[in-house]
Amino acid sequence: MMGMERDLTQKVKAQFGRQAERYAASRPHAKGDSLDLMVEWAAPRPSDLVLDVATGTGFTAFAFAALAKRVVATDLTANMLTQARRLASERGLTNLLFHLAEAEALPFHDGVFDIATCRLAPHHFASVPRFLAEMHRVLRPGGRLVLCDSASPEDAESFAWQQEAERTRDPSHVRNYSPTEWRRMTEQACFHVDRVNTEHRSHLTFSDWVRTSGSDPATVMVLRERFLKAPPAVRNAFQIQLDGEEIHFSWMLAIVLAHRG
Repeated sequence: MMGMERDLTQKVKAQFGRQAERYAASRPHAKGDSLDLMVEWAAPRPSDLVLDVATGTGFTAFAFAALAKRVVATDLTANMLTQARRLASERGLTNLLFHLAEAEALPFHDGVFDIATCRLAPHHFASVPRFLAEMHRVLRPGGRLVLCDSASPEDAESFAWQQEAERTRDPSHVRNYSPTEWRRMTEQACFHVDRVNTEHRSHLTFSDWVRTSGSDPATVMVLRERFLKAPPAVRNAFQIQLDGEEIHFSWMLAIVLAHRG
């Protein structure tokens, strides 16, 4: 791993290790139509072995564990997995295994999983192409890949504004990708792309957004000013609205269904 990628890995570990308990209570991560659609598209069967990469505090893994034989959930951050184990125990889920692992270097044999999932995490990955190559490797022929992540609009102004906002809030953020980029990268990883959906959004409030990331007061002030002064095209792209003192906005989600040939 190159020095820049090692630095990024440490940033991710520090950020999510520090904020694990807040992510365990995060409603956008726990629920949402996007998660329901991922389960619907993957159509897990009682015999399926599922891999959930960058599971965080486990919400995607839990949704699949209710329907599949077993779910193996990985994350880069030990504190996240501690929270995931706690929540799984509270839910009475016994068909989950947890592993500490990097998304770009999975510790599993080739072709062992029926379904591979990842939700709301790839924008933190040092190398999405390597992550996708690993997902392809560990899936059996015909295995299904279902991804969901916050995505950027195709226009340059909105893209640049969103990236700056995300990096200011969370230094471990790397990049939100456009739906076009997701399709291209997935195909380049030798998957057959079945569907790409951009109709779902992650609806957020500014106060919860900065609380989950643990942003300090100075950063919160900078971000708030950025939202309040956003250009009209940006306000429209991210549905930015002021309700009293609260700012409401949303990120577009890109949901991808693909399969290994």
